[in-house]
Amino acid sequence: MAPRSFLILFRKAFDMRTFTKIAAAAFAAALLPATLTAGAQDLTDGGRASSISADVLPAGSSFGPELSQVDYVDPEKYVGDWYQVAAVPQPYTLQCTNDTTAEYELIDDTTLSVVNSCGSQISSDSVIEGTATIRDTDTNASLRVNFPGVPFQNEDGPVNYRITYLADDYSLAIVGDPQRRSGFVLSRTPALDAEQWNLVETTVSDRGYWSCSFLTTPMQEGRQDITPLCLL
Repeated sequence: MAPRSFLILFRKAFDMRTFTKIAAAAFAAALLPATLTAGAQDLTDGGRASSISADVLPAGSSFGPELSQVDYVDPEKYVGDWYQVAAVPQPYTLQCTNDTTAEYELIDDTTLSVVNSCGSQISSDSVIEGTATIRDTDTNASLRVNFPGVPFQNEDGPVNYRITYLADDYSLAIVGDPQRRSGFVLSRTPALDAEQWNLVETTVSDRGYWSCSFLTTPMQEGRQDITPLCLL
């Protein structure tokens, strides 16, 4: 059978959503070996290139209005430790394979310190420190994150960290840049239950993301796999 004919029959056998999920799973399966075997040389400079600002990345893949933000964030409640339980893969986090975390602390009324860290099989130094400056002081939901020493970074650039979902008890957050070139699911605990994962998948879709583009992050005390949200 000709390849084109086989593809037509294959797509008829599944509805479009199922076909999309299968493609996403194949993408995740292909991504994992590349992530784990990126080579002996640490292409990300020991984690120091792990948070290049979103403004140097290619244009976003979603269309429509900018990513929405929550009505208000209390910085004193937002600071502390967060686990990145899922994210849209970024070219500057190739060294990160598991247990990705973020720690935020207040410096002053409009500035937070940022410490990002992750487990890695190709780097022994996967920690980077920076600051986050609140740009919208009415809501505190849009910030500019900068990391000293990162190349091509414009410290006076636009917002690159917008909180688009925040649980009432500050236990779960979803953030990304306004053009949705990045997306991160942050949790106070490394493991989510089925109801929470369903909330996450529904919310990122409602916010204009393609949910299959988010992959779960392996956690020692949470999920051990890399799976698109649309397959959970």
